Amino acid sequence: MKVLITVIAAFLLMQNTARAEEPSRAILGSESSPARPNILFIVSDDHGWGDLPSNWDKTEVRLPTLEALAAKGVRFLNYHTVPLCGPSRACMFTGQYSTENGMWRGPGQQPLGSPGYRGVKRDVKMLSEHLSESGYKMGAFGKWHLGALEGEVPGDRGFDEFHGFLGGAHPYWIKAGRSKFMHNRQPDRTSKGHATELFTDWAEGFIRENAAKGDPFFCYLAYNAVHGPLRVDESKPASAPEAWIKKALDRGVSFLRSDYVAILEHMDHNIGRLVDLLDELDIAGNTLIVFVSDNGGCTMEDGAVGGRFPGNNGLFRGGKATTYQGGLNVPFLMNWKGRLPQGMISDDRVMHCDIFATLLDFATIPVPEMNGKNPVRGTSLMPHVLSAGKEIIPERTMIFELWGNIGLRKGNYKLWSQIGREHSPDWDALVVELEHSNLALFDLSKDVAETNDLRTELPEVYASLKTELIDHLSNINSEYPGVRSTQLLNSKKPQLQNPAATPATKRPSHDQFFKNRDGNGDGAITLEEYIGNPKGRNVPALTRRFQKNDSNGDGKLQLDELKKQTK
Repeated sequence: MKVLITVIAAFLLMQNTARAEEPSRAILGSESSPARPNILFIVSDDHGWGDLPSNWDKTEVRLPTLEALAAKGVRFLNYHTVPLCGPSRACMFTGQYSTENGMWRGPGQQPLGSPGYRGVKRDVKMLSEHLSESGYKMGAFGKWHLGALEGEVPGDRGFDEFHGFLGGAHPYWIKAGRSKFMHNRQPDRTSKGHATELFTDWAEGFIRENAAKGDPFFCYLAYNAVHGPLRVDESKPASAPEAWIKKALDRGVSFLRSDYVAILEHMDHNIGRLVDLLDELDIAGNTLIVFVSDNGGCTMEDGAVGGRFPGNNGLFRGGKATTYQGGLNVPFLMNWKGRLPQGMISDDRVMHCDIFATLLDFATIPVPEMNGKNPVRGTSLMPHVLSAGKEIIPERTMIFELWGNIGLRKGNYKLWSQIGREHSPDWDALVVELEHSNLALFDLSKDVAETNDLRTELPEVYASLKTELIDHLSNINSEYPGVRSTQLLNSKKPQLQNPAATPATKRPSHDQFFKNRDGNGDGAITLEEYIGNPKGRNVPALTRRFQKNDSNGDGKLQLDELKKQTK
């Protein structure tokens, strides 16, 4: 009897320990909540942080559905993304940075293996593939923007059904036979109406069908709201239904913002249809709702990337396609009826890669350490939210890159620079440029608008963060399956230096780079040696830089000429 009691006590202790270590597993596996819950994953487009009313009470936008989901769920104030549509989605679906997963820019038409190819690597397993393999019924509705070539479309990446468009932008008003909509792999010649309503209709049908069968489902609903085209002057047609524009104008919204506001409010109304549907089907308690924007809002500044539209990024500087906080920090909330804390507001710093890990964990699928040849960067948020924030998100460095526009955040500190788009995705060339460049350092706890550069005041912080950035870019495995990898540069860390010094200050990295490239040891670098392995590198840009530094025009670069590039 004593032995039996001892065994039972040990067993109970093991169970309690397991539950303490994995709170998400304990709750997900309980009798009142089946182990295979549904997921409704909703993504808005170019929706700035300031246009979620609970984030920023100065917005005119009214989003009662999203506000109710946040009030009865968890809202994250400090969610970060990469600031462009395609790369941000790739990060959410792969758990990796855009520098690693292959989608360093929005997808293009270049075939796999060609210079400048942009697409999720074929050996990188996407969230949708994991879920499909584990038995989820998979539906994607709306904007894809993760590739249109063979191997890239939703049906190649785990989805059973797709209804929407493959590119980055599309008009809202759909005429039969005059859209780029697809149904699975075939053109949709018959659909007509408003895109927001059509996407919602298709998502509703998918949910009804699978709820009736009792199958766990993953419904990916990617609205193009509030991406352009939008009306900002009276000569253009409106993208929102007229009734919704009238509602906005009648309560004093400016004409400039009226179409924008109406598009968001119309989207919110349609999300409400699906929330009501979950209640109608009695599956709300078994369905996790995740809502997030892909990147920051567009602005009306001249030359704004993505078009000049009146987005609202709240207190933050910058917007879409910039790595200022206005481009990175966007709305993010989660709701699981009866399971998540109500009204929890998390200030922990989280990011796009965490969605991959969180949804895998929610579906009781182990989160892999690697994806392809690079690490998974995301961490599951389920223990954090299920513990009402008592289990904090581990502090980590978060890195964001777009065309050489770089942001690195660790704790309250933010490293920022705009190196120039000619280097991406030639990470070794970007490393060389960074080694000889001064970056800005901000303390976001005191300077959310990113105006006070602390580089000269905090040299040790600056040097440490710059080292982390260069280490990351130096150690990316940029190989695509079937394509030879580029030759990586020596990953020597930059020495702690006086950041107040001019870029002309001699640095060991000049000498190291020269030594690496001077293959025959003759004391000079030819253009061929300077470029190295041309596979996957931006050869025209490197050639221009070489010619610029070759001050005497002899076709060879001496060490003193290399050092002059930063004077």
